[in-house]
Amino acid sequence: MDTTTVVVTAAGGLALFLYGLRVLSGALSRAVGERMRALLERITGKAYRGVLVGTVTAGVLQSSSMANVLLIGLLNAGALSLKQGIGVMLGTEIGTSVTAQVIAFRIGDYYLPVIALGFLLSELFRGRRVGDAGRAMLGFGILFLGMDLMSGGLRGLAHSESVVGLLELLGNNVPLGVLVGAGITALVQSSSAMTGLVIAMGSAGIITLPAAIALVLGANIGTTITAQLASLGGSLSARRLARTQLLINCVGVGVFLPFVPWYAQLVSWTSPALERQIANAHTFFNLVGTAALLPLVGGLAWLVSKLVRGRERVGTVTPQYLSESFLAAPTVALNQARQELLRMGALARTMVVRCRDGLIDDDHTAFAEVLEIEECVDSLKRAVEEYLERIPGEALSHREARRLHVLQHVTGDVERVGDQAVNIAERGAVLRRQRYCFSDEAVADLAQMLDKALHLYERALAALREEDADCARNVLHLEAEVDHLEQRFRSNHLKRLEEGVCNPSAGVLFLEILHNLERIGDHAVNVAGDVLYAL
Repeated sequence: MDTTTVVVTAAGGLALFLYGLRVLSGALSRAVGERMRALLERITGKAYRGVLVGTVTAGVLQSSSMANVLLIGLLNAGALSLKQGIGVMLGTEIGTSVTAQVIAFRIGDYYLPVIALGFLLSELFRGRRVGDAGRAMLGFGILFLGMDLMSGGLRGLAHSESVVGLLELLGNNVPLGVLVGAGITALVQSSSAMTGLVIAMGSAGIITLPAAIALVLGANIGTTITAQLASLGGSLSARRLARTQLLINCVGVGVFLPFVPWYAQLVSWTSPALERQIANAHTFFNLVGTAALLPLVGGLAWLVSKLVRGRERVGTVTPQYLSESFLAAPTVALNQARQELLRMGALARTMVVRCRDGLIDDDHTAFAEVLEIEECVDSLKRAVEEYLERIPGEALSHREARRLHVLQHVTGDVERVGDQAVNIAERGAVLRRQRYCFSDEAVADLAQMLDKALHLYERALAALREEDADCARNVLHLEAEVDHLEQRFRSNHLKRLEEGVCNPSAGVLFLEILHNLERIGDHAVNVAGDVLYAL
């Protein structure tokens, strides 16, 4: 086999392997990603439980990178503490070794019927759970097809003295092997891909066990690039977790380097097959590392808090939860967009609260602050809408696709709540500028209407945040009260105008403010209705 054929075959096999891994991870994420997120959210303070959940999550999703992206998303949302996150992250180190163990099997021609059956199921049951299972099978079969092609192509390099010499150098110069493994893994952003390539080299008989171990150790460092990218622009806890993973993997590999020759000899006794030895070396290293660090989780959280200082950002125009990296895991991206929308909703609530402060408590800075916050709300609306449009709906389950549709609607309603608050603030500014005053009765009515509309909106946000159907139904019930109050207070005010109690110019502004508050109630009801549709 000439050099060109060898390179093309190996490169094609690697491409198929990467594509199969992506199909497999995507199908599993769509099928069980939501359950994995819910499982992570229920973690208690015990670090070992986090390790178990992290192991299961990475093992089921067949991707530690995707599991860590999911984890950083939960940290951004405030659903997990840093200490809990470190425990889960240690578990993903073990879970990713499941992939290595699986691809070390020699399944020969079995991948062809697996591909055929997977394709058949994915096409016949598209959009259903059986179809997702079929797509996972399809990815699994393509993965092994790529492995077989890689191994076949790489066997042609066994007679190349330069290639064999280079690989022997990596075995003799372990730090160099680690750097090469880290660089390649960072480039493809997949430790599973790097491990698969090394196992394919082992199957082709062109690599020594020490060199393979060096490359796999480097993959452990290179895989941290995904978490580093996902944490950019994220919460302080997310950035601290990403730095913790980098610190742990670099220090762990550094401490282990002098013992690689002895470790290779020990691992060689576990199996006569080199590819199985490589998989075992990967698994044992991650198991030992996690067991050693598990009692130190609290100390690691303290240390990284000292190394990565800062305060969480609030009220900024820049999105805090949206990141390019999350789009690779649509389930995670959807939840991130939801968290950003909830932050936007909280800012719109602050606008309504500040309107009340200006109208009822005569806070002279309130109306100007409402106009400042509006810029942030409008900017976030554009960012969330653009982000939602980039989430591939075909990669979501049917329920998640409904959620995507709902979030696209809710974004507009939340922004319009902010617009109503701006309308109220502008009328409040006119009242102050013209030195108009409401009667005591009008102020009392206005305070009650503000409180009721604000409560209605808060309940709608709670229904969205908790995905609570009962809370959403309660909002629909409360709307009738807001409509009734608006009609009653309008009638009361018209009587006061007839009696000459209120200034007619101020009266027009009063009625307009009542209408804006009633519209806030309408938007709250729209949000609640969308929540019910999504559940």
